[in-house]
Amino acid sequence: MRAILIATAAACALSACVAPQTTFIPSTKSALELRSVQTRTVPLEADAAMRGVVATMHDLGYRITRVAPDARTISGTRQSTLRMAVVVRSKGPEQSAVRANATIIAPRTEAQVDSAAFYQRNFFEPLGATIGRTPTAFAADDVAPEAARPIPEVNTAKEREALAAAAPKQE
Repeated sequence: MRAILIATAAACALSACVAPQTTFIPSTKSALELRSVQTRTVPLEADAAMRGVVATMHDLGYRITRVAPDARTISGTRQSTLRMAVVVRSKGPEQSAVRANATIIAPRTEAQVDSAAFYQRNFFEPLGATIGRTPTAFAADDVAPEAARPIPEVNTAKEREALAAAAPKQE
């Protein structure tokens, strides 16, 4: 009996160490369709557009999880079930392309959002209100920024410690 309990406890401990695999479900839309759904042109230079994106995401209840100023990307999580990554690219002195990529998180599944209404209503309209200008549709022949995949949030102390241990040491 004792051997069975020890074996069961060992099996439980080992299974807790294995991270569950998450399945990513990509959009069924073509790359061109997805780009037109996710991208808008804003009449602002890239730095101002980035500040507007960060402010909009805060206003919408996202917790900003990563900002990469050099790459001009912002990632955030909202209610732990919605992640969004936004890329801002300069299109000239007073114009920028803004591309948002959202994913819905469910247990062991992550699915890319490809609804035009979702992006318009839940990101681009609030962005327009924040910056005081209306984002316009992205021209089909224009070059859009590459879509950034939202970065998972590091929630637990164990995840943060593992991330810190894996980071290259600075001297």
